[in-house]
Amino acid sequence: MIHEPLAAVLAPLLLALATPCAIRAQDPQKPAPVPATATKVAEWPALKETDKERVLSLAGQFRKADPQLHAEAKKELIALGDGALPLLLQQVSDRAENSNEQLFGVFDEMLKPAHAALMARESKKPRVELRRYLFLRMCRFADPELLPVLKAACKDKDELTAFYASLGMLALKEREAVPAVLAYTKTKWKEVGPLTAEVLPHARSMDAGNWVCEAIAKAPAADQMAGLRLLRYVAQKEHTLILRTYLKAADHTVKKEAVNTMRVLHGEAPIENLNVFDAIQMAQAWLKKA
Repeated sequence: MIHEPLAAVLAPLLLALATPCAIRAQDPQKPAPVPATATKVAEWPALKETDKERVLSLAGQFRKADPQLHAEAKKELIALGDGALPLLLQQVSDRAENSNEQLFGVFDEMLKPAHAALMARESKKPRVELRRYLFLRMCRFADPELLPVLKAACKDKDELTAFYASLGMLALKEREAVPAVLAYTKTKWKEVGPLTAEVLPHARSMDAGNWVCEAIAKAPAADQMAGLRLLRYVAQKEHTLILRTYLKAADHTVKKEAVNTMRVLHGEAPIENLNVFDAIQMAQAWLKKA
């Protein structure tokens, strides 16, 4: 565990915060923000009665075993436009026998950040599979207008839905989301690591990096390991002073994750299966560079 006083480690970072140029480290993995001027859709377009029947008929094709029928139905549903979405969203089911996978494939193509308000409204429906999908999509948007919806969903009875909401909150630089994201990714990194890598760079900043550093400063090695994984995507190069202490850690898992954080910060891919010997060698190399 790392026991250096946090204030001593963070002091140089506070000075960096006062220098505008110090917080503009370029990060090749930081995603472009969702355009603030994007026109939001307030209501679903109306659909003709005949088209409603067509939507339901096409959705029924997903219950058949023929992949060719699935592809044709998907193409036609997309061509019908946004007006088809309310009926399609109603077809998502929590039953064991469902066509959710095919429906989600249609939604992936049709639902955009402009639909965020409508998706937020639909996410209040009781079906777990629907809520999971919608929050999985919304957490990627980094849309400040979704913050109240995300905050409410952090208490969802479904653990995965609650995680997506917390991840979306952290992407919006909400400090209160750190513990939940840290706890979930600690044991589920293999499942949610790619999503975390996609979403969290929206929050990359001195503040977000400092919050994670503070959360793990005196924590057990397993928590420090989990926190360093998050730091890959929220820290800045100015956090190198703190990362040096973890590069010197006696615990292999901590050292390994410190190496991976340094790699990502410098535009390199993490090595998830880094062995002990290579971790030691790479840590020493980063200590010389940093």
